[in-house]
Amino acid sequence: MKKILFLVCIVVAERCLALDGVETFRAGLQAFQANGPDALLRTWYSNDEQEQIANLKKRFITQTSNIGEVVDTEVFAPKEIGRHIQRLYGVIYFQKRPLWLRAEYYTIEGHGGFISLEFSHDARDILPLEISDTPH
Repeated sequence: MKKILFLVCIVVAERCLALDGVETFRAGLQAFQANGPDALLRTWYSNDEQEQIANLKKRFITQTSNIGEVVDTEVFAPKEIGRHIQRLYGVIYFQKRPLWLRAEYYTIEGHGGFISLEFSHDARDILPLEISDTPH
């Protein structure tokens, strides 16, 4: 009985220690809504990734400069891809049109972070087929 209890405790502890990208993803979108792309990128990336941050910021500004203010954000359809990678989908709703996002969040040995980020005005570029082909 003690062995079973011990194993259950280990499994529960591993689950609690596993990093989940959904909350980090959501926090970044909310930071973007409140304070723009710098806030989002500071939420998602560490200071040692300055070149990647600069490239993403430039792309964000290009994609969002003429579509109005942010009205809302949403995170949906997270997918586990193996034991260590989550694929996350979200949308930033601007006044004129949405910006769709897809990110991959990698966790290993108690550490996690984003390893890819894509965004587009066209949902078909970002969303999986089962979501983007849904009739409205």
